[in-house]
Amino acid sequence: MSTTLVATGGLPDYFLSWKDVIAMTGKSEMTIRRAIERNDFPAPVKLFGKQSRSVGFRKADYYLWCEGRWNLEGGV
Repeated sequence: MSTTLVATGGLPDYFLSWKDVIAMTGKSEMTIRRAIERNDFPAPVKLFGKQSRSVGFRKADYYLWCEGRWNLEGGV
């Protein structure tokens, strides 16, 4: 008897791209980068290991930020 793992969700289910965040916030990339530097916006995380340049924003962090409940420490 073999077991098959089925992935129910991919990266788009958990992460937002720069393009998504820019469209959803209506802010420019530079404005978002400045907010990240001030710790006023969730920072992107590296995807696919240390050598990759791909990053994504956690959807959960983004939605908490929209509700005003996001904080740098990761709690609600």
